[in-house]
Amino acid sequence: MTDEDDASRNDEAWAMEFIDRLNRGTQEAHERRDALAVAVDEIAHGFTQLGLKPWKMRRKSPAREDMKAPDVLLGDRAEPAATILRYESAVNILSAADQLRGFAVLLRAEASLMGAVSVARGIFEACLWATAVIDPTITTDERLQRALTRRLARLSAGIRLKDMLDGGVADADQFIENDGDVDDEHGTKRDPAKDIDDIVIYAKDRGWPVKKGRRASEITPLSIDWLSENLERRIGIEGYAWTSGSSMAHGEHAADTASWVELSQDLGTAPAWLIRLWSTGAWAGPRLFLATLANYTGRVSLGREYQRFEELFWDGGGKS
Repeated sequence: MTDEDDASRNDEAWAMEFIDRLNRGTQEAHERRDALAVAVDEIAHGFTQLGLKPWKMRRKSPAREDMKAPDVLLGDRAEPAATILRYESAVNILSAADQLRGFAVLLRAEASLMGAVSVARGIFEACLWATAVIDPTITTDERLQRALTRRLARLSAGIRLKDMLDGGVADADQFIENDGDVDDEHGTKRDPAKDIDDIVIYAKDRGWPVKKGRRASEITPLSIDWLSENLERRIGIEGYAWTSGSSMAHGEHAADTASWVELSQDLGTAPAWLIRLWSTGAWAGPRLFLATLANYTGRVSLGREYQRFEELFWDGGGKS
């Protein structure tokens, strides 16, 4: 056997070993992707339960204190303050749950970077709205002001949509459920214009200033930009999660962002590690909401599910 034969066999062995390592690395990356998608589905399921089932709370928690607050008089009906806060938070919790399920689908498909980032941005936004109305660092009245401001925005949006479609759309609120029973308290049986008037009258009777906005009246100013920088349980990454997600969604790409978008096009796919890199909001939103909910109710929710999700989201293993 010649030296050339030995060299050829060594080269062939090296090539086979390299291909084997590459295949193993790809398989491991796919396993990590699938494990993350399963964890996202678990969080989505947990959010659905939080949106539909009553919350467990400790006796001296802010949530329990809200239950002792006077009823809110809205026109000809009285609504418990705690019910308003729970309902307005649940609307957004269920929205986040649905978008989390979509994010898991996009992770598994590895087909769309922009689609996944846009969904992650929606998850973050829904979680911040859900968080704002149960913020335990403010008073019950301040939480109510936020919740009623969000309700004004939601009712006004529903009116605009119905006007645009000439009444050919049903109010999605009729599908919000509470412990298995359909809750139509804020749905098709009510007149949203009257509900808006009732909220404005109530706010003014309480001495709360009501500002007429371009799209809806508001009792207290609220924006995702402000909330991402001011909610107590934030850890500093929230502003980045919102800004980076917005820049991707609106096509306001810096040079490095554009290069990542171009990379996904060149590859003809969007690897899970690339999706995760630009989808921080999919983790930051649920983290902030669950941390705030724990402070509000005095009880940890989805502790095991969230820990698994966080570990897999920040898994720094190899790339596919």
